[in-house]
Amino acid sequence: MHFINPFKGLRPVEEKASSVSIPSTDHLSQKIIINHKKNNPWSYLNIFNPDNQNSKSQKEIDAKAKEQFESMKNNSVIIKDSTKSFYIYKISTKNHSQVGIIGTAKLSAYDNLHIRGHEEIYFERSQKRFDQINNLNAQIGPIYVIYPDNAKLTELIDRQITSKPKYSFDALDECQHELWVVNKEDIVLKISELFNTINRIYIADGHHRIEALSKMSEFRKHKNPNHTGQEPYNYFMVAIFPKSQARILDYNRLVKDLYGYSANDFIKQIKKKFIVEKQSSPYKPNESKTFGMYLDKKWYSIKLKNNPEENLFHIINLDINLLHYYLLEPILGIGDPRYDNRIDFIAGFHRLGSIERKVDSGEARVGFSLFATQMEDVISFADKKLTMPPKSTWFDPKPLDGLVAYDFE
Repeated sequence: MHFINPFKGLRPVEEKASSVSIPSTDHLSQKIIINHKKNNPWSYLNIFNPDNQNSKSQKEIDAKAKEQFESMKNNSVIIKDSTKSFYIYKISTKNHSQVGIIGTAKLSAYDNLHIRGHEEIYFERSQKRFDQINNLNAQIGPIYVIYPDNAKLTELIDRQITSKPKYSFDALDECQHELWVVNKEDIVLKISELFNTINRIYIADGHHRIEALSKMSEFRKHKNPNHTGQEPYNYFMVAIFPKSQARILDYNRLVKDLYGYSANDFIKQIKKKFIVEKQSSPYKPNESKTFGMYLDKKWYSIKLKNNPEENLFHIINLDINLLHYYLLEPILGIGDPRYDNRIDFIAGFHRLGSIERKVDSGEARVGFSLFATQMEDVISFADKKLTMPPKSTWFDPKPLDGLVAYDFE
């Protein structure tokens, strides 16, 4: 088998693609979720975000999800392709587009670090994903991964998307999603061979999902006395995009109180380590070691006066750690951000106005805008087998769940 392989995807029929597939619910308000489920009974939201989940046991929820998924197949809402294919996938926003390929990779490549992550794994979240995947016997959403740019592969992909796509629609994430099915043997083989020249790829989004898939593979291996290593559960689905096209947005911070300080005293504390300047409009940093701060309906820029201490090990170039080390922890008393309920996170696609609304409403006392983590940092951490702090990267746009699914049958 090759590093990246074609497979028989489980896909919605063309006229239902936009109503079946779903973006990350981080993009969606509760009102949008409720309305979409009501108007689109075959949406995957009815599997992953069921009604009355607080009044039902997990066993009942799982049974209902399985029943709904099987019903989608039995009613030909989703149909499995008869030929192993690659799926070329283009996602476009108003000012950005990226074109990648959906295929499968062997889970052993993840275990052997040919596929590398940068995010810490939490058992509870990974176990939840395991239960979902094992219950449906399918992977509904691809792992979003990045590969080093390859001119020959880009040229080959560009030639395939001159024809009319199988799907083209605007989804709930306000992005245009287009998909081409590639199943000609010579093209499929060429794509696989080109990926064989790339020996390392990086997880952008889906760390808990891939950990769950790896555990499920081991679980099924132990249950199968005739295990060969070629069973479908030894593989997982990836949506793989070139590094130059992947986009990381800022991931901003909100803090619920000023740790007992008045606003003036809080700013005095900040000035010990930072240059603080009042801004006349919302401030989004355009360089590292600089942050925006929203407090009492005013925006400030804050910039470290001196270079970070040399003994800070690998955190030197990561702004999220610098903000925590020099401000959030010593001044505001924020502990481990994984567990401290005084800090919250807000992705950059919500824009700076979302920080203003949260602070003005009293939901938070102060907000910080950050310079987006750079792709080179993601790759550097992954190559050094280090993990970034939580909520370090927000890759946007993201692949939809359910546009192509991979079952283990």
